[in-house]
Amino acid sequence: NPWNVDVTVIDGASNEVVATVRVGDWPCALCYNPQNNKVYCVNGGSNNVTVLDGATNQVVATVEVGDDPWALCYNPAYNKVYSANRWSGDVTVLDGASNEVVATVAVGDDPYAICYNPLDNKVYSANEESDDVTIIDGASNQVVCTIEVGDEPIAFTWNPVQNRTYVANFSSSSISVLRDSTVGIEETMNEERPTMNRLPTIVRGVLHLGAGLGHNPNSPGGIGLCPAPCLLDAAGRKVMELHLGANDIRHLSPGVYFVRREKNNQTTKVVIQR
Repeated sequence: NPWNVDVTVIDGASNEVVATVRVGDWPCALCYNPQNNKVYCVNGGSNNVTVLDGATNQVVATVEVGDDPWALCYNPAYNKVYSANRWSGDVTVLDGASNEVVATVAVGDDPYAICYNPLDNKVYSANEESDDVTIIDGASNQVVCTIEVGDEPIAFTWNPVQNRTYVANFSSSSISVLRDSTVGIEETMNEERPTMNRLPTIVRGVLHLGAGLGHNPNSPGGIGLCPAPCLLDAAGRKVMELHLGANDIRHLSPGVYFVRREKNNQTTKVVIQR
């Protein structure tokens, strides 16, 4: 209840309210730790996490985290709780037993959602403003990689059958699919609006180059072999020029390639598959 700054506890059998627990300002997310029977409430207005005892409904700790904490998830393998803090652009890692902060991990801009992959012990942070996902190792608390997705990623779900994580991108009306933990992402086309996310890392048949990544006709040109956006093979040789929108790559052999973009002279790895 964000306006009342409290958590209401409802009995699962009787559907009756059994407790109302005062927490911090603007409680906006909850998660449960079954190992220690604790409930965590992230308080966006007071920049902390309230820890409740699951048996007594009493507050056992209030832990300071980053600015504007917004989302929580739990890692049962290492008994850790993760708080995504929007304004400070980081994730606070709490020890589930001691309630202490064990790490603060810098991620992208405005981390809005967070989820856990138990098969690979990875934590995913969806960074709304920087349009990417930061992947954190659940054991070491280190950043494994950061993957570009669509515009304003704000929600996750995990598929345990294929071991894939799905990211909902609010402004680009698309879903990014993170494959096999850290290999890359595979984009899906929006049926109503024929656009893709900015740049997938796993592509089949067609490579979609999003707006803002194309050639600027008023620019003096890029560097090396690619004054305009182009595709390089693993040896750095140009294999084709690229343009905004759909690029047919069906004639290319499967493997690792690199997109050279004029914007900031950046290169991005893509994996072409059949």
